[in-house]
Amino acid sequence: MTPRTRPPTAFERGIPDYRQRILLSLTRAILLPPLIALTLSYSLLRSPTMATSVITAVFSIPACIALRYSVRTRRQRNAARALGATMIPRVRGKWPGNVDVVLRVVKSFQEEYVLQVFADLFDEYQTNTLNTGFFWDDQIVTRDENVMKYISSTGFASFEKGILWHERIDKLLGTGLFNAEGELWRKGRATARPFFAKERISDFNTFERTVSTTLDLLAHRSAVNLPIDVQDLLERFTLDSASEFLFGMQLDTLSQPLTEPGRVKLGPRGSMPIEGATAFDEFTQAFENVAVIITRRGTQGDTWPLLELFADKTEDATNTIMNWLEPIVKRAIDEKDQRRLAGVATPASENVFLDYLASRTDDVEHIRYELVTYLIASRDTTASLLTFVMYFFAMYPDVCSRLRQEVLAVIGPINSPSYETLRSMKYLRAVLNEALRLLPSAPLIARTSLDKPQIIPVPNGPSWFFPPKTQAMMISLLTHRRADLWGPDANEFRPARWLEPETVAKVNATPFMYCPFSGGPRICIGQEFALNEAGFFLVRLLQRFKRFALAPEFQPAGSLPPDSWKGRPGRQTVERIFPAINFTLHSRGGMWMRAEADLEKE
Repeated sequence: MTPRTRPPTAFERGIPDYRQRILLSLTRAILLPPLIALTLSYSLLRSPTMATSVITAVFSIPACIALRYSVRTRRQRNAARALGATMIPRVRGKWPGNVDVVLRVVKSFQEEYVLQVFADLFDEYQTNTLNTGFFWDDQIVTRDENVMKYISSTGFASFEKGILWHERIDKLLGTGLFNAEGELWRKGRATARPFFAKERISDFNTFERTVSTTLDLLAHRSAVNLPIDVQDLLERFTLDSASEFLFGMQLDTLSQPLTEPGRVKLGPRGSMPIEGATAFDEFTQAFENVAVIITRRGTQGDTWPLLELFADKTEDATNTIMNWLEPIVKRAIDEKDQRRLAGVATPASENVFLDYLASRTDDVEHIRYELVTYLIASRDTTASLLTFVMYFFAMYPDVCSRLRQEVLAVIGPINSPSYETLRSMKYLRAVLNEALRLLPSAPLIARTSLDKPQIIPVPNGPSWFFPPKTQAMMISLLTHRRADLWGPDANEFRPARWLEPETVAKVNATPFMYCPFSGGPRICIGQEFALNEAGFFLVRLLQRFKRFALAPEFQPAGSLPPDSWKGRPGRQTVERIFPAINFTLHSRGGMWMRAEADLEKE
């Protein structure tokens, strides 16, 4: 018998239930101060009046909060001074606990340009790293490439995902690689690494059929001059492309009915049918619903458990996802057991990730967590990249034309690209790099410091004192748009910058000024696979289509940029879509476009 192994549960990893933690925190913050204050009052005054007791109890709570904040801040300043470091600048809101700034951030995620609220704060305080001080707590946000390098690479061992991260997302990702820590993460990384070796990521046969089906659907809409939601189309493409690798089977989501122009409404992420949702629609909507909730939890900070004290809002959507995956996983385990009884020790296919996992554990829950992790990575991130590239094709037809010329010159009108030819296409990689610079699929990443304070050196600036047990949000989208790093045209889509030797040299010397796939030991393990898949798709796309145009009249209500964006700084004044974050970056309401086919090739 193969020994059964089970990864540790959330509790075994030291992650408490969020309800227990918030109730304990409330007890300490609300019940203990009045109890202590009343005890002292009765000891000193013997028989205080009812009014005195009430006033003492009520005012003891803010007094205790202020005292704790003052003591903690003083200790940090003394520690920073002793270590020769400087405290990170703190946001100063108008309301206690910076509650007004919290509300501003929450509102911005619904109404403002993506992450613009943090860009405005950085500019207001004239720094690239800030302590938001939400609810009197330390929370660091940064667009500084040096701080990001320390957290992700140089000081990697001193940071982790952290309790607050796990509370928000454990229900969905559990023990999956993206969520794992320590030895569990190292083992998961080692398990996954062989599936992203060069010989695997250079085999494009698995893409060919799915790409052809995707482009046929696009061509059908083009032939009758109807738009298509390319975000939905590309999410289906990336999911179908990944299904054979993950499950050893085709999910064929591209065969499901597409959303029809004029018959959609605003969904949690993209467009969704007004009526007639299929089982697959329920599965994808569950993904989108849980992503919305997780993102909202992030903007609500440490207060979200209060809003979910009696019901975990991710539970229904997560159950839908897990129930959809469970029979697939159980079938793989049953097949493994049958092979074992037949004396066959190896998996049915060494190329199928599910079989590979099933050969190492019978834990259905862990396998489901791993599959969800890779489903998100394969569906959302690559689809996000391709969606925004097609958006830029529509916005900048000269870029589309130049890349198409390169495709036809290097590959030809019908030939299939190889790994080597894709790598030789400099402008193709420049377009991908530039799209990821302006609209990275993962625009921010969170890490939490361990028990000891950290000193983060910054060239030509102060060394920052980073408090212990403090979360940092690294906002790569804003780093990628800093004019002091990228020049005065930092907000412009200009792929040619990646063909300029000085830009390439600067990025090589300062790698964290461009980090769409994160960096350090936790750099995205599938980045080359994603870039190859995206490159292959774009070559095939431009072999058959020559022009693209947005169709804003078909966007669902509430998904277009508001008039208030016009005349604002940065890209928001020219943007014709509403970039938004629901776990990954996407276009709110989908992206309805028309494509013009090259009739000589059709």
